[in-house]
Amino acid sequence: MPTKRERRLQHRQNAADFLDTHSGPVMRQLAEVIHDLSEEVDGLKQFEQDAAYAAELSFRLDNALQFGDPLLEAMDGVIAFFVALGAIGIWRAVSRRDRLRAARLDRLQDRLERRGPKMAKMAKIRLQRKIERLSK
Repeated sequence: MPTKRERRLQHRQNAADFLDTHSGPVMRQLAEVIHDLSEEVDGLKQFEQDAAYAAELSFRLDNALQFGDPLLEAMDGVIAFFVALGAIGIWRAVSRRDRLRAARLDRLQDRLERRGPKMAKMAKIRLQRKIERLSK
């Protein structure tokens, strides 16, 4: 029987696989948009950057989707805009989490270097385990 931690990790992996499977093309398109617009939005606030990315991504998605029905064709721009906002939100959340994880890992490694020789044995082992877990 898997442990609680293993179940949580498996759940996260399943969610990541689902996102990768179903949003892969949109995320690839987002990467292209970010690459193309990075110089233009440099210096803007994050909200303004995200709005520019969302507008360009929704435009590209709208052009990629062609429906025969005029009603669907009129609505796909709005839907593409919300899909673009969702993709940007996922991208920002993942990048923020990676940044925070790297910062925490650096702090813990610094603590181990500074206090390592003076720490109690079990405290040092716990700290090493945390570092090992975060570095995966």
